[in-house]
Amino acid sequence: MKKTAIILIAAVALGACQVFTPAPPTATPIPPTATPVPPTELTVCLGTEPESLYPYRGVSRAAQVVMQVIFDVPLDWRSAEPSAVILEKIPNLADSSAYFSPVGVSAGDVVLNTAGEVISLQSGVQVFPTGCTSPDCAVTWDGSTPVQMDQLTANFQLKPGLVWSDGLPLKASDSEYAFTLASDPATPTSKLAVDKTAAYRAVDDLNVQWVSKPGFAADDIADYFWLPLPEHAWGATSAADLLTADAANRSPVGWGPYMLETWTAGQGMRLVKNPSYFRAGEGLPFFDILNFKFIGRLDGTAALDAIAGCDLVDASALNVESLTALQPGLEGSGYRLVSHESRQLELLAFGITPASYDDNYYPHGVDRPDIFGDARTRQAIAACIDRQGIADNLLDGLAGVANSWLPASDALLAGVALAQYPYDPNGASALLDEAGWRDLDQNPATARAHGGNVRVPFGTPLELSLLAGASALQGEIANKIASDLNTCGIQVNVTQLPANELFKAAPDGPVFGRQFDMALLPVEVGSGMRCDLFTTAEIPTAANMWIGSQTGGANYFGYSNPAYDSECARLKNAGLDSGIYSQSSTVLLQTLNADLPFIPLFHFPQGSLVRDGICMPEDLQDGQIEAFKLCSGTES
Repeated sequence: MKKTAIILIAAVALGACQVFTPAPPTATPIPPTATPVPPTELTVCLGTEPESLYPYRGVSRAAQVVMQVIFDVPLDWRSAEPSAVILEKIPNLADSSAYFSPVGVSAGDVVLNTAGEVISLQSGVQVFPTGCTSPDCAVTWDGSTPVQMDQLTANFQLKPGLVWSDGLPLKASDSEYAFTLASDPATPTSKLAVDKTAAYRAVDDLNVQWVSKPGFAADDIADYFWLPLPEHAWGATSAADLLTADAANRSPVGWGPYMLETWTAGQGMRLVKNPSYFRAGEGLPFFDILNFKFIGRLDGTAALDAIAGCDLVDASALNVESLTALQPGLEGSGYRLVSHESRQLELLAFGITPASYDDNYYPHGVDRPDIFGDARTRQAIAACIDRQGIADNLLDGLAGVANSWLPASDALLAGVALAQYPYDPNGASALLDEAGWRDLDQNPATARAHGGNVRVPFGTPLELSLLAGASALQGEIANKIASDLNTCGIQVNVTQLPANELFKAAPDGPVFGRQFDMALLPVEVGSGMRCDLFTTAEIPTAANMWIGSQTGGANYFGYSNPAYDSECARLKNAGLDSGIYSQSSTVLLQTLNADLPFIPLFHFPQGSLVRDGICMPEDLQDGQIEAFKLCSGTES
């Protein structure tokens, strides 16, 4: 104990003899302040300002592009068949999510005939009785025999957890509300789907049920789901007032990846991420802010400085003229072209039967001689036009030669053998000789003349007029066609007209009034085999008020082929018989290809310009902007 005490005293004494210096304090680490990551932005340049963001008013491409990021899409059409987006699946007959139920019908009831037309049931109407969905078992009702027909019921189930951008749940009743608006006479939309509907109702919060009118036999069930609209926000406003209401047209509530924040008229829009977007868990959308900039439609004089500040230049700002103007300067510009074949066809229409023939044909008086009545003449003209040269030289290779009304990618063309009509002036000359058009004066500098028959007087010169639109490209194509035909002994006089004159309504308009020899026309071909566009019943005449039977007078070619008409009727009445539909489609496509009421030139390219560094999936659906993202460095 003594020893321990001595040691302690010594230690204290030693410490007392030293100067006390306190140890420096230990610094407490302060974490660095994180630098805020700036929000990522994508700027999409549009050719026009949307006229409205109300789905039942916004019809322009610009409006559709913007609405798609606000409302998203209920169905994805990337492949030939639609796939569900906000639905659990597309109803189908195979798993009974769609099914037929018999119902008795009587004279005067509204039903669908075998062609899918909404009609009043009367004696002589052809219908599918219960259990029948093909022509083999169709019946022509006698007006008295009791008959049952099937109604199709389809159950559409929404995915759970869908939310409007204002935080309220999206319900099946919102789709029923959309159907109610679509049915209203004040709503300016097609009523075709509505007219085929017997009932459309929400069963509960997630399920909506569609019931067809009796006789429905088609496989387009997906077309009968109505895009949900926010009843909680718009329900107190009438259908007529919604056409002008700011809540629907200028600042709609949606469920899509973005919400509209600001809209500066004439300049652009700013949209921000929708925190309630149902695909947010997938990291969508990739950009925090989406800007739309209105730059106007670019023309054939477009330069790259016109798209400064654009990450994506939408197809609404581009046409074939601007694409051909911009393409040469794209290499090294920081932009790339993403294009595909559109469903807009450039064609050379033949005025086979002018309207003046409707009161009897007399070639020795006021009627133009029947120049195009012989299909060999039309085939010769096709062989004498260098369509590949037009595509390569006037379109810079942006489009390929078309051989059908439908684009080459259309499933209906798979395996269908069609004549190609390659450029062959010698073959064309031989065909013209066969059709009676010869060099009667032995002077190749003058037009051929006809040797004479019951339809074409002797000595009729092969001199034709060609109408075209007013644009520079339309003029170049028309003049190239005229030059090519001249090498075959066909004299062509080109006249360019502004659109309001070229497409003036019948009977005064040259095209719809059937007052032309040839016309260079861009047309929308739509989807599927619209065979009725070329039937005899659709020739616009004074007798049918210039609107044909059902298409508004689409057959301005004056083309008439009883065999084609019969096959078209077979296709339209095919019901669910896919074999008949496929067979008839092939026959009809081949008939048009051989008869040539028009020469298909090319399907217009539809393209967008995308800035380097912006990537998207290879199978990206047109306009699916939420999938655009910044490239990681290895992507192109």
